[in-house]
Amino acid sequence: MEYSGLVTVSRVEKYDPAMLRKAIDRQFALLGVEELLRPGMKVVFKPNLLAARKPEQAVTTHPMVVEAAADWFLARGITDITLADSPGGLYTEGLLKGIYQTCGLRQLEDRIKLNTDVTWVAKSREAGKYCKSFNLIRPIAQADLVVNLAKVKTHGMTTLSAGMKNLFGCVPGLQKPELHYRYPNQQAFAGMLVDLDELVAPAVTVLDGIVAMEGDGPSSGTPRQMGCLFAARDLYAQDWAVAQAMGLEPDTVPMLKEALERGLVCPEKIRLEGDPMPQLEPFRLPRGISLDFVSKLPPVFRRPARALMDRILRPTPKIDLGRCVGCGKCAESCPPHTIEIRQGKAHINLKNCISCFCCQEMCPVHVISVRRIVK
Repeated sequence: MEYSGLVTVSRVEKYDPAMLRKAIDRQFALLGVEELLRPGMKVVFKPNLLAARKPEQAVTTHPMVVEAAADWFLARGITDITLADSPGGLYTEGLLKGIYQTCGLRQLEDRIKLNTDVTWVAKSREAGKYCKSFNLIRPIAQADLVVNLAKVKTHGMTTLSAGMKNLFGCVPGLQKPELHYRYPNQQAFAGMLVDLDELVAPAVTVLDGIVAMEGDGPSSGTPRQMGCLFAARDLYAQDWAVAQAMGLEPDTVPMLKEALERGLVCPEKIRLEGDPMPQLEPFRLPRGISLDFVSKLPPVFRRPARALMDRILRPTPKIDLGRCVGCGKCAESCPPHTIEIRQGKAHINLKNCISCFCCQEMCPVHVISVRRIVK
């Protein structure tokens, strides 16, 4: 199959239903999404529902983006549409219902099914480089067509959270921390994510970058107006283009570096259609990443400098004990089980910490920050 690399861009300055429907119509036409449809097919929407956060907090995919995508499929006779994701933490029916309510998705129940099935299916792909099999949440495993509806954010471990990272939510519940533990090295974790992306293989990815997130993403950062909706059938080209728009050097994003090494993305062949890509000031990175001066060096010096930095400094989570409420969400999500609750406060054994920042992602009161310590 000939490499396409087509990424569509629509300038959408606010969450307006009419503007979003127009953008989706235009982008899906450019991408030829309608040619993928057939009567009676099962379509699954995979949004970013990291946690129970209100839409204006820019942590999750905005419900109006989901609504616009649903309207597009319904208008073409596709009625079997399920929205499914496994948020951070436990994967239970009660948790899912609470997240749907807080994230503003209940209003769509008359048009699409909000998944409450918390079982999973084992799926294999022998071509996997790091991981050849995954347990996938059942709707994803049984879908005829997956629509990846992601949010544009910076991320403490992977630098970028967009289309590629969003598919990690296809892994059920606390099996995600298990994968963090199996792949604690940043590049190995990125390789595992690319294996997962190849297994799920979404037909189309829509990125909600209307209001994105910068800083301590994916949950504790600051909303950032980006004013764009992106869509592509090639999620690697799409993440590459969006990373550049955010002021990131794609080769510093581990997942994109892995995709490049595997030949899954051809930067010189990426094509942008639709509206012009916005000219933005670089996104502010998570604190654990922004202290890295390596990306500012000439390319020839980056690899040895990064190796030196990795030997000298290591980013680790730090808990503000004065503000900690002792809810235990961090301990629940910690892959090596190095966090415990003592006297109503969370405490981290940094000796065993793998710096995955799952604890920071899941802290509901944002009291976990990132610092660097000398090894």
